[in-house]
Amino acid sequence: MLFLTEKDVKSALEGQNAALESVQTIEEVLKQQSAGSTFHLKRYTMTHPKHPGHLWHNIRILPGMVPDLGAAAVRVYSGHRGTNRSEVICLFDWSDMGMVAIISDYRLHAIRTAAPYGVAAKYLSRPEASTLGIIGTGRYARGMAHAVCAVRPIKRIKVYSRDPNNVRRFVEAMEQSLGIEVAPAGTGREAVRNAEIMITATSGNTIVFEGSWLEPGVLYMSLAPGECDEDTVLRSRVFLSGSDQVLGDNPPRKPFNTLLSSGKFRPEDVVAEFCDVVAGKKAGRQSPDEITFFESPGMGILDAGIGHWVYTRAVQNGLGTRLPFGEEERELA
Repeated sequence: MLFLTEKDVKSALEGQNAALESVQTIEEVLKQQSAGSTFHLKRYTMTHPKHPGHLWHNIRILPGMVPDLGAAAVRVYSGHRGTNRSEVICLFDWSDMGMVAIISDYRLHAIRTAAPYGVAAKYLSRPEASTLGIIGTGRYARGMAHAVCAVRPIKRIKVYSRDPNNVRRFVEAMEQSLGIEVAPAGTGREAVRNAEIMITATSGNTIVFEGSWLEPGVLYMSLAPGECDEDTVLRSRVFLSGSDQVLGDNPPRKPFNTLLSSGKFRPEDVVAEFCDVVAGKKAGRQSPDEITFFESPGMGILDAGIGHWVYTRAVQNGLGTRLPFGEEERELA
């Protein structure tokens, strides 16, 4: 069995084509999901008995199977915020369900989380979209910038965060890695003004985006629950990846929980399950001026797909540490 550290993962992800490959990997997973050949369960959260409802003190489990890739995985993580990131992917070979790798999943999770948004940009934004506005500057915001730039001719990014130092670091890093103009914005509103693709990538549960900011033809993508108001959803054609997870998550995802309880939004108001758009079964963007909304929750099939992808890259480059795992039992048999 192979163990991939954060350093191993970082090395495996090196190369100009990594962002595009990750998007293509998740695009293929979504096509297989539409075909009905994948399997996943909603995320299960075990709450710490001394800290009920506190996201920093729990254990969360997310399983998924993608047989046509030959992979299955379980993502296991907690809300721990120390130097031990406490998040791993356990990767299994579909043919015999033997565990083939344990992958440290801090850096890789940003890639896995971002890749579906790259796929969404490909199918739901205008093909000529060249300006990206982002509220948020963390690892997910960076991953989403790379994913969108892999599929659209983005020439300029505008970014806002409450912390000017985070904005400065984001601007420097993204200009260097993407080779395009990246400009700081003084407010969230300014970050997304006139942008053809708008992204919120924050820690969630605080409204940072208002529906009145939506402009004709824009694609708005939300990363975390509670980043946008109800009007944002109601003004948009809504596409969800894993609608059962978005609409029935635990804890509930705002603003969908309040929209559903009030009757302002119904499950049938989701235009399409996004995987069906990717597979060509349902239409995505239908006109240049329509406003589209996309949100993707955690699904185990994404971890299986991206885990298999980075494992393959690591093996090809001789990365990782081989660990004894059951060999002793076989020797005794």
